[in-house]
Amino acid sequence: MKKITAFFILVILLSFVSCDTVTHYTMKVSVDKNPTLIIENRTGYQVVVTAPVPSNISVGATAQIQPAETRGVINVSYLIGRVPFTEQVTMNNADVTVTLTKRPPTLTVVNRTGYTLDLITPERLSMDQGGSNNFLATPNQINNITYRIGRMQITEQATVANQDVTVNLTKRPATITIVNNVGSTINMIWMRPSGTQVFSGGNIIERKDGTLLLRDTTAAADEMSGSIINRDSRKLWLGDVDVNLTGNTFDIRLTDVQRNEYIKRNVQVTSDITLTFTAADR
Repeated sequence: MKKITAFFILVILLSFVSCDTVTHYTMKVSVDKNPTLIIENRTGYQVVVTAPVPSNISVGATAQIQPAETRGVINVSYLIGRVPFTEQVTMNNADVTVTLTKRPPTLTVVNRTGYTLDLITPERLSMDQGGSNNFLATPNQINNITYRIGRMQITEQATVANQDVTVNLTKRPATITIVNNVGSTINMIWMRPSGTQVFSGGNIIERKDGTLLLRDTTAAADEMSGSIINRDSRKLWLGDVDVNLTGNTFDIRLTDVQRNEYIKRNVQVTSDITLTFTAADR
């Protein structure tokens, strides 16, 4: 019995010694990390980094990555819109920061038309008279600025190299005074840019305020069918004509109540003008 008791006490003592030893000699393990590449976006636009590691970086923000290469030159490639750029940074087994500054040229569009307009390209938005907006331009090519005033679509162009460009939009729908000397009543007016095939316009529609519309449908309940009697004249604002104005030259066709047609071709419209139609235009 005494031997058994002594053995039991010895096992307990060894257990205490073992537990104390394990507690006292706890092992600590540390792991070294690769150096960090810090990418700062100072372009003024959101960028999409494509290399060395894909990342989206907002304006003024940073991204931190740990590239596999810890030494040597690393290309940081990114996109602004669809335009690619590359900046380089040298890693030397230590943290390093690269600042992105390259960007496409800026196209500043200013509304000097005298009207509120609806911009179509480079981006759809409304612009008040005197307002301006900035857009990313496509470098080394002609950039189209397309907008609508009333129903008329107008296009102006800007040639952008690698510098910021400002474009003042000045084109606006002119007013054409149509004088009817054909000898009969006119009830339809058509227009098209010279050199194209399709005419826009149709029936003369008169609003309650006396302004004219051209439409290939009949007058609505709050409108009335209009006409220009012989020896009379009417003013037509081109903002009420659905015409794509890509130039300043138009073909203008009148149709009388007998379906006779009178046309003037290659009419330059750069400002308000008066056109007199006669039987010779038939």
